[in-house]
Amino acid sequence: MFFRLRSELCAMEPVTLIPLERLIPSAANVRMHIDPARVRQLAEDIAMRGLLHPLIVRPEGAGYGVVCGRMRLEALRLLQREKPEDFERLFGQGVPCVVKELSDREAIELSLSENLRQNTLTPEERGRGIARLHELGASPEEISARLLVELEEVKRVIRVYSRLREVADRVAPSRAGRPPSRAAAPAPKRGVSRSGLMAVVAAAEKAARRGEIPQDAPERVAKVVAALAEKYGLTTSELQLLARRLAEKPQVAASEEALERLAREVAKLDFVEVVVAVRRDLLDRVREYARSKNVTVDEAVNELLEIALRVAAA
Repeated sequence: MFFRLRSELCAMEPVTLIPLERLIPSAANVRMHIDPARVRQLAEDIAMRGLLHPLIVRPEGAGYGVVCGRMRLEALRLLQREKPEDFERLFGQGVPCVVKELSDREAIELSLSENLRQNTLTPEERGRGIARLHELGASPEEISARLLVELEEVKRVIRVYSRLREVADRVAPSRAGRPPSRAAAPAPKRGVSRSGLMAVVAAAEKAARRGEIPQDAPERVAKVVAALAEKYGLTTSELQLLARRLAEKPQVAASEEALERLAREVAKLDFVEVVVAVRRDLLDRVREYARSKNVTVDEAVNELLEIALRVAAA
């Protein structure tokens, strides 16, 4: 049985103070991507106002796995490193936690429930969490009712992840990219980006639902594109671009030769993924520009950079 939602479970529950070094991200925590800027902002807020909500943890190994509060955990670690006096003042006796005995299924649902309400998950994190619940025995109907997610969306996610399982030996977590030049010495093999391949499969699934390609095409597309991504070293952004091209021209899915031509075309663009800090107001304007041009944010950034560089060189 699924357990009650967090608001019911956590009411009036005792808080335990646990040393920070005994806290680790839970294996059941659905969050995979951590935004350093948000962590720093949260750390500053904690330094001023303290921890407003305790972490939800469960015993894992010799310590405690954080089921709800991964961002708070990283903020506390940052606070300890950069402002040890504030950390000692606030958490010298330990970090406030609510300790629960949770199964994997219960812990994943709780982690998903909190983050879905806050709308802070990436599509990959959201999809992977839903798929894991299904793998642990939850029906699509249960997941939809428990998480307040549309049933068709739950079913779509489960279909996409079933395709990914068929190429699981090639798939790896999302990665930041490869060395700037493909001519350089090859980087250690890391596997195909999960979120990138997920975008490709989702595009194929949508085309199949519209009747633009055969119903069994997404399974073949997943296998072919996984092999091509490995062959050409495609990054997450390049796979997402490939997915966009596939959505625009679904007939590409008809043959392996057409898919390979598309993969080569994307690879020639030689995208390099870097992490940069962008002002929020500028990012909002870039997103608006991308929407107006009906392109991805990556494509918008490259287009705007080209324009800016031409102007600067004039």
